[in-house]
Amino acid sequence: MNENNTKGSMEQLIQRSNNIAIVPSQIGGYDAFAAALGLFFGLKEKDKKVSLIYPGGVPQGFEDLISNAEIVADASLRDLIVEVDYSNSSAEKVNYSTQNDVLTLKISPVGSNFSLDNVKAGLQGKGYDLIFVVGAQVKEDLGISYSALEEEFRSATLINLDNTKTNSRFGDVNIVDPLMDNLSQLVLNFMVKAGFFITQKPAKALLKGISYRSAN
Repeated sequence: MNENNTKGSMEQLIQRSNNIAIVPSQIGGYDAFAAALGLFFGLKEKDKKVSLIYPGGVPQGFEDLISNAEIVADASLRDLIVEVDYSNSSAEKVNYSTQNDVLTLKISPVGSNFSLDNVKAGLQGKGYDLIFVVGAQVKEDLGISYSALEEEFRSATLINLDNTKTNSRFGDVNIVDPLMDNLSQLVLNFMVKAGFFITQKPAKALLKGISYRSAN
């Protein structure tokens, strides 16, 4: 699907998504971050679960809009899931405690023949089903964020937003317009066409990107 994607289908794609990631290019600098931040705020205001993935913390000049705690600096982090099937035991109590960063789970009572095969542990990714990439000509322009999210890139719907002629169109949806002067302008245009209502926070972020590129 390319940049002629209709407003309705893009709105439906966003609406169907349960967990969204926005990944600005590591080489896109100030403009890529501003564009990604504007989209992040726009999706938040649609009450979507969304993560802004950007190693290195909030760039200088954006501290008034977002804090380091609100972005995902390390996309390689996963959730540890522990499952215990005690359905065939006589267990009546489940308690847990933590001490020195050690979690202890106590299920009682269980028989001496309780099988430890019923205890399973694994790592779980973030489960992104929609990923926006902002300002990358190829996926490798995302730096360590790409290597940390390779599994998610294979399973999620990927929307590629860029304004360079040399973009490799690696997305499932490619919104690439070299006539746009900057990424923030391109993202603003995309958001309007996709049915976003541009409120103060997305507007402030996008204006930072547009102003910066106009001055440089």
